[in-house]
Amino acid sequence: MNKKVKKPHSVAELRRMVANLETIPEKRLAGAVCDIIDLGGYSMAVMLEKLSTLTVPVQMVAARKIEDFLYFHPEKGAKLLDRLLVAMRDVDISCRPSLLAALADVSGCLEMDHLTMGKLAPDALDALDSNMDFARMAKAVELVVRASGVAGIPAIIRLMVKSSEKPDDYANYQFMETALMALKRLGGEPVIRLLINPSSADAIRQLRMEWRSVDQQLLQDTLSALRQVDVGFAQILLKVIDLSDFNLPFAAMIKEGVSHNDKWVRQAAAASMQKASETLSPEAVTRMLNDESAEVRLMAVTSLGGFTQEQTGAMLEELAARQGDSLEIRLNALYALFAQKNRAALENLAGTSSDNLRIAVNAQGLAAMLMPREDGAKKMLKTFVETGSDLVLEAGHYLLEILEPEDIEILITAHASAVNETQRERLIDFLRVFVAKKAGPRLDQARGRLSEAEQKALAILAPAQPLPAALHHH
Repeated sequence: MNKKVKKPHSVAELRRMVANLETIPEKRLAGAVCDIIDLGGYSMAVMLEKLSTLTVPVQMVAARKIEDFLYFHPEKGAKLLDRLLVAMRDVDISCRPSLLAALADVSGCLEMDHLTMGKLAPDALDALDSNMDFARMAKAVELVVRASGVAGIPAIIRLMVKSSEKPDDYANYQFMETALMALKRLGGEPVIRLLINPSSADAIRQLRMEWRSVDQQLLQDTLSALRQVDVGFAQILLKVIDLSDFNLPFAAMIKEGVSHNDKWVRQAAAASMQKASETLSPEAVTRMLNDESAEVRLMAVTSLGGFTQEQTGAMLEELAARQGDSLEIRLNALYALFAQKNRAALENLAGTSSDNLRIAVNAQGLAAMLMPREDGAKKMLKTFVETGSDLVLEAGHYLLEILEPEDIEILITAHASAVNETQRERLIDFLRVFVAKKAGPRLDQARGRLSEAEQKALAILAPAQPLPAALHHH
């Protein structure tokens, strides 16, 4: 496009250029459409006016480019709203999703009066019944929220159920997020509660109350759409809320999930709860600690780590120390204390959990990871050499986490000052693992700093592994 455009193109010229698109080879077509749009002036208006007269393959390329252009410049579509609407109704059905998405982008940046919105409503609702891809369907939902309000609720619910069949697909996930926000705005709390538990008598009562003045047929359609919802859907939805950046408005759904009769839904609700903890009280989570399902109890313990030390620290410490509870629950309580960076509670448990040395060693390991590195390394090294042989691996795991390659000297010194044969053996085994795990330039440098005697000793204790023959040449 290096030709200088001296004067604006006349409408007749623009119409000719659009008609001419039929003669352009397929691989240059998209560029040619962009060239026309870039002329500015009336070019987009003429493109929309002539769109339905083109053959379907050309229509499709043009519609996509119009969608792209208005996505980046929605304000330029403001004057073209009526033309866009007409074009959308006249073009081939395969092009409608693109133009509808463009319409959604344009209407999103406009202050539209009720009349214009009313004009958009039927198209937006039709779109929800089409087989558009979910990325564009999300735009259609935004349009429905603005244009036709509550009338769109049953269709949005049905689409959510459909999109949940492939929740790992990003477009589907994004659609569910958009649809959820839409239903929250349109149907309020009872509708989003019923998505989790469609048989919640309480939510149905609330819906009937709030919808007294709404067309009763719509109420029936909504309830029948909700009947398609199953336990799997509830789990996926709670997962979406958990991953979402704005899950706080959905506390009602999480609470509905917490009292669901399916344990997996309750577990998913507990996981989401951790994120939404600002609007949920620790008390709500505490109630779940008595759930009969072990999975729900475990999730609830983890969730308590999402609150501050002041709110739930004492409770978590008490849970970790509780002798009657399962090891899993107690360990989860330790990890939750670690998530709160609650070093004091962990050190306390390391000293007092004599009924269960595994809890004591894990508490010590997690506390050590919260200390300044040198202190943590010393503390954990002491635990490692002194602990019972059945817990050596766990203690070693924390020690390996804390130590850096440079800390090889600490290990050599510890080996030299070990008080008995068992400790020495244990440290030699650990040194072998350490040298293998931390291999690299930093460890080589650290080895170079050792005294000659130490280097010799290390070579005997943990011989450098010969490289496999295949790697010698690299």
